[in-house]
Amino acid sequence: MKTIIYYVFLLVFIALIAGALIIGRPNVMGMHQMLGLGAALILYTVGMSFVGEGKNQDERQILHKNLANRAGLLAGTIIFSLGILYQLLAKHSVDYWLLAGLVVINLTKLISLIFLDHAN
Repeated sequence: MKTIIYYVFLLVFIALIAGALIIGRPNVMGMHQMLGLGAALILYTVGMSFVGEGKNQDERQILHKNLANRAGLLAGTIIFSLGILYQLLAKHSVDYWLLAGLVVINLTKLISLIFLDHAN
């Protein structure tokens, strides 16, 4: 039950941040508002990094955690790829942060697979 409350809290938190960005019109926000939203996004990122961590009690929980991590990796890769495609086709330029994010995701996966394969 505690885990579900944690997940719901994080979902509500990101919904509030997204609402503030949509309703608050970021192009006219003041410095304090932007710093507050930036701090909230950092807190959300730290909170999400702890989702699913803790003691695994059985193989089913380990499998669920691995499947959730795989789904997150796949979703991140798809979003970065779609962003790059949109910028290439619509704007004829590419934001290098999208490319860097896509490269970091795939390099991290590759390096961790190589490390884990040779660690055993």
